[in-house]
Amino acid sequence: MQGTIIAYEPARRVGLIAPEDGGRNIGFRAEDVDVPKRLRPGEAVIYKLEAGDWYAARVRVLSAPRASRSRITAAVLAVLGGALGLQKFYLGYYGAGLLILVGTLVFWWLALPVFIAVGLGIAEGIIYLSLGNEKFEQRYLTGRRAWL
Repeated sequence: MQGTIIAYEPARRVGLIAPEDGGRNIGFRAEDVDVPKRLRPGEAVIYKLEAGDWYAARVRVLSAPRASRSRITAAVLAVLGGALGLQKFYLGYYGAGLLILVGTLVFWWLALPVFIAVGLGIAEGIIYLSLGNEKFEQRYLTGRRAWL
């Protein structure tokens, strides 16, 4: 079933969904949501009802958290600029990108950290290319998985 979050109380970690069909509102808990960080009124969701028909057992947020990112662009950035963390910045993982960039710039003279960063970039590029668009978006954009 589809609906929209109409209320969410962060302190209690509960909220209400207004069903698309206009029926009575459905309660949910933050633990049952795929991306709890994005709980806010107005978010479109898909949910599954539990036996009591008043409580959503599984809630999936549909709205995109930000503009969609291309997996091909991310893969090219990973292969060509992995040692600088360009793919991390592109995907919005600024902390991870900064870690790679600083590590490469500070320890370039040791060579080993640079080779590790390049290797990780190539590996991530291959992983990004091997995933379909939906799986890539689910894992790296919606699921917010920063590393491999």
